[in-house]
Amino acid sequence: MISLKTKNWQIDNIETVLFDKDGTFIDLHYFWGKMTELRVQEIIKRFNLEAGDFEKLCLYLGYDVNSGKMLPDGITALYSRSKIIEIFRGNLEEFGVFTTEVELAKIFDYVSEIFYQDMVKYTKPIEPAIDFIEQLHQEGIKLGVVTSDSVVSTELTLRNFGWENLFGVVVGRESSSETKESGALTKIALETLGANPQTTVMIGDAPMDNISAKNAEIENTILVATGQIDAVKLQQTSSFVVGSLSEVEIV
Repeated sequence: MISLKTKNWQIDNIETVLFDKDGTFIDLHYFWGKMTELRVQEIIKRFNLEAGDFEKLCLYLGYDVNSGKMLPDGITALYSRSKIIEIFRGNLEEFGVFTTEVELAKIFDYVSEIFYQDMVKYTKPIEPAIDFIEQLHQEGIKLGVVTSDSVVSTELTLRNFGWENLFGVVVGRESSSETKESGALTKIALETLGANPQTTVMIGDAPMDNISAKNAEIENTILVATGQIDAVKLQQTSSFVVGSLSEVEIV
């Protein structure tokens, strides 16, 4: 077992670490910004909306086109895919679009298929996180990915960068009918790895990751301010917050 420590805190007796993907070891602004743009472009095309609606629709999905940043209080930061679709369906009524969540999910899936073909172009690693993961792997720690993104997308990312051997399991939205917040995805990861939640740490970039961990009986969640939410807000959720995983020492 190992300990993880900073100048402010220490977590002992760790044998398993589960990671969120976007915002934790992948730059989510670059990745999800492009995904959001493609989704909105397809929505405008399908429902014959005005090109001038583009920026506002992106904002409803939590992306600021002008800054190139995902919003910390946007729906993509706060919710899983099913809830995002539910909320966005209501937003579309403002534009005279009355559709269903099922139809929106199909549009999102169509866009994802296109996006995955060029996904590598829109994927940037968060280097300190990758260094940290590789150190954990060298220590023999069990590692897994628990993400609201799809398993397909995540595995493509891992293969592209040669990281597929770092993780013993990848769990994504299609792994369960329940949301990430429910803890169901995290429980699948624990079961697949044969891991004890009491000796497991979750590492993510949003309150959702902490909720997911707690619902899977994982007590300790490290939140890192490399995603959409700053350290001050993250400290309202977890006692273990860092600006970067380079601040965390493995002992």
